[in-house]
Amino acid sequence: MRYLRLTLLAGITGLIILLSIIFYLITGAQHIQQQKLADYHADKLSQYINNELNRFQAIPELLASNYMIIKSLSDNRVNPDLNHLLLEIAHSSGSDHAIYLMDISGTVIASSNYMTGQSFIGSNFSFRPYFRKAASGQSASYYALGLKSGERGVFFSAPIYLNQKVAGVVTFKMEINRFEQNSGLLADIHDNPIRFIAWGEDQVVFISNFIPWQLKQIQESGQHSWTEIDQSRRYPDLNQQILPGLKKESVIHNTPLWQLSDNLSPSHSRRYIYSESELPLLRMKLAVLIAEDSADDSLYTWLILGTAGYLLLFLAGNYLWRRLAGYRQLLFTRASLEQEVSARTAELEATRDALVQTARLATVGQLSASINHEINQPLSAISTYLMTSRRMLDKGMPDKARDNLDIIESLLRRVHSIVAQLKQFSRQDEARLGRVSVITSLKHALTIIGPQLKQHDICLQQSAGDYQVQADSIRLEQVLVNLLSNACDAMSQIPENHDRILDIRIYPETDQHSQDNHEKWVIIKITDTGPGLNKELRDAIFEPFFTTKSEKGLGLGLSISRNIIRSFDGELGAEASEQGASFTIRLKQEPFHG
Repeated sequence: MRYLRLTLLAGITGLIILLSIIFYLITGAQHIQQQKLADYHADKLSQYINNELNRFQAIPELLASNYMIIKSLSDNRVNPDLNHLLLEIAHSSGSDHAIYLMDISGTVIASSNYMTGQSFIGSNFSFRPYFRKAASGQSASYYALGLKSGERGVFFSAPIYLNQKVAGVVTFKMEINRFEQNSGLLADIHDNPIRFIAWGEDQVVFISNFIPWQLKQIQESGQHSWTEIDQSRRYPDLNQQILPGLKKESVIHNTPLWQLSDNLSPSHSRRYIYSESELPLLRMKLAVLIAEDSADDSLYTWLILGTAGYLLLFLAGNYLWRRLAGYRQLLFTRASLEQEVSARTAELEATRDALVQTARLATVGQLSASINHEINQPLSAISTYLMTSRRMLDKGMPDKARDNLDIIESLLRRVHSIVAQLKQFSRQDEARLGRVSVITSLKHALTIIGPQLKQHDICLQQSAGDYQVQADSIRLEQVLVNLLSNACDAMSQIPENHDRILDIRIYPETDQHSQDNHEKWVIIKITDTGPGLNKELRDAIFEPFFTTKSEKGLGLGLSISRNIIRSFDGELGAEASEQGASFTIRLKQEPFHG
């Protein structure tokens, strides 16, 4: 349960981190893309508006030199065809534009809209800054609301000279909605059009493709109060309205943001990424705005995909982790089992070595009586020869005494050989496989078993070649001693009038019995003339603790002997017979190096 809680906590934490990273990366990429798009459209839109303003600015300057206009001012009489001329010029530049001619007092004497109910003829615009500047001899540009139409317009004016004096002013009025109608040049983002605004020093939005922002102040003007703005009559009958807004930078991505209300309510504000440009002729600033939330659908898509992908990876990772944990537990268990098996194997090997040593010492114990007899005989003879030698020396017979000493030396070597072989046989050494001479091991075994052969009057027959085999010399001797001793014990049970013969043969195995033509084998066959083995005994004698010697023996000799021979990669077997028994040792032959 605790593991499940920790897994869920880790999963939720990872999901939160992943979604935060996705949000940061996607919004960052969107901000960069939107900022580049805003920069592109701000530059594109400002170029378009400035080009149009420059083109229309030239119209009054061209008309100021028109013959019919100059003639009307010089005659102080308007030619009826002048209104028609101005109408044709206005239509050629755009149906919503107007061109009108004012005398030096600012009264309109001719106009392209003479046929409409909003005709400028007879109106006086001397209060307009564009008239006053043109009357002073300079071309002018100005933006304002029309007195009669109430529509927003840009005014371009130029002075008309007679006799090097300003005699009148010609003015071209361009309807501002021309720019707003052409805002289709701007791209749409997810059905959300790009918005733009243009404002002057008075902070009033004069141009915008979003109607709720038109003629609203984006903030209080730092240069002109609203009273001064109202008195300028630039915006007749316009009440002050300020759009709630705030310019700032994105906390995460450091991109410029402009929070503006869609209406006059701060609760309906949106954040826009924006880029600004200039409209020099009108002394206005232009800004293109792209709603920050215009790419929310894309962000939500990425968040959903990220969540789905994370859940799949989390479940797969959790599954793999659990499998890995199980595998690691399995490896740990396997390593623990291997260590335990190694420890148990070491214990078994130690136990086996102890049993081998026990069997070896048991064999020495069983042979102790005959060995003791074998040692006592030369010792008694030595004692007799010593007494005789002393008498011979007393009688002055040194040569005879020296002969006795030679005999004593021979007897001592015999005793020393028996004791040394017993000491070697009883020693507990670590098993070391190597090249071993079979005939040498047999001689050492016969040295130990020799007294028992004499005790039971057993005739020894040998047919042995000197072969090298793969074995451990001490343990091979132990097996040979055990088999020879068993044969002597078996033959001691038959009557003395029967032949007691121990036959030992050592010979190479023929190829037809070899399992591998590249390996050669040596056979050691020990045969006695004892009571023999039946089939049941043949199968049981190699079992641990099985013995036919009720009064002595541990029943481990043959079992240990077979295991020793198997440790040499060899075999030990027995052949059943009604008269005598035969044991065969099969060992790998090693090349002889003499």
